[in-house]
Amino acid sequence: MRKGCFYLICLFCLVSCTANKNAPDWIQSQEHNPAYFSSLVHVKTSIPKYKDMAREMAANDIAMQISTYIETETQVSQTEIMGISHSEYISHIRSSSSTQLKNLSPLKSYETGGTYYVLYRLNKAEYYADRARQRDLAISRAQDLIAQYDSAAEQPGIAIPYLLSALDLISEYLDMNLSSPKGNIAGEIFLRLNQLTHIIDYRWNTGTVSAIAKANKSITLEAKVIHHDSGEALSNIPLGASSESIVFSNPRFGDPEGRYIFPVDRIDSLDPIQRVDLYFDKDHYSSLLQNQAALKIWQAVNFNTKSLEINVSKPLVFLDYAYLSAFQGGYRESVAGALANLNIGIAAKLDEAEYLLKIRIEAKPGKYINNMKHYTSLADIRLSLIDPVSGATVNYLEHTDLKSGAATREEAERNAERDSATLIGDSLLYRLLYMHLLK
Repeated sequence: MRKGCFYLICLFCLVSCTANKNAPDWIQSQEHNPAYFSSLVHVKTSIPKYKDMAREMAANDIAMQISTYIETETQVSQTEIMGISHSEYISHIRSSSSTQLKNLSPLKSYETGGTYYVLYRLNKAEYYADRARQRDLAISRAQDLIAQYDSAAEQPGIAIPYLLSALDLISEYLDMNLSSPKGNIAGEIFLRLNQLTHIIDYRWNTGTVSAIAKANKSITLEAKVIHHDSGEALSNIPLGASSESIVFSNPRFGDPEGRYIFPVDRIDSLDPIQRVDLYFDKDHYSSLLQNQAALKIWQAVNFNTKSLEINVSKPLVFLDYAYLSAFQGGYRESVAGALANLNIGIAAKLDEAEYLLKIRIEAKPGKYINNMKHYTSLADIRLSLIDPVSGATVNYLEHTDLKSGAATREEAERNAERDSATLIGDSLLYRLLYMHLLK
């Protein structure tokens, strides 16, 4: 038995050695040629589309070699000056190169024993010569775009797309020499990008405005944009407004006088001071940039924000209270006190209020319990929160058949109002007002 196992092991080793011996030399010992970027990969043939996978693996490998070479050769990076870190740019080069190399053709391939071997090779001199040609073409096109930008510079909203298109073209080559007889193209673009932050002068028309929270009363925030150097109004600049408590629809554009309107339909937050920031909406132009390095450079351009404060006051309610009974107990002030405890102000007149709070308590006769000589009384409580302008009911709440009692009918009905006012103050008011005035 042991002898048989020994023969099987020897046979297996012999087959393996024979298979390895039959494999091409380029698999057994890949020679390094400094004139090429090379990648030898192998994948299992059982994997779906295994050849496509092998090509992608090789492309990623060669892209890594290219980016590593660029990283070691580049000493002073234009990317650092333009607002994107060198490491981010190298990562972009790696990703971009991998995409460009997806159509790379294999030099050699071999299949055996369920494994696919393939060798890809890229001539360094040809690669860099081709990249230099592409760079020169990008510089030429970018110079034309800069000229178009300069001719439209008095209207930055129209000119910016030319500048960003130029940035998009040259961002692939920031690791290379971008000088030409007309100067360094990257420096020219970066200079103009930063000048934009000075040229486009936008501001709120006022530093503070007043508003009432929870009220169906809109307010309008106004801003103005001018060309800082010429003083001319700018209308085609995308501006946005942002706030922790208010949602705005961005971007917005101005009228021919450079006047920008930001409507606020309603303020829900009860914070007494709420800030709104005015900013240049760079995202409006981001779709023009296909190159991720260019997009990061554009996002790094630092436009200022201008702040406005909204002084917010709480809404007032007009209290319309009535107890429908022949016996009045005078508990209106108790309800008014409950409103004060909820930090809700009471208006003296209806036209001064944001809401009408209508409370009706209706007394109903109860029973006389003869053996106890005790009268009972029932009360139906109805609370309505109403928009006094439209007359629409904002919220409604009722509680029926609240039971009270006393030794006399009059006292029982007076107690019904007292108990109703207590219930209103303890829970009903909060439930009625929470979603609309308290939250």
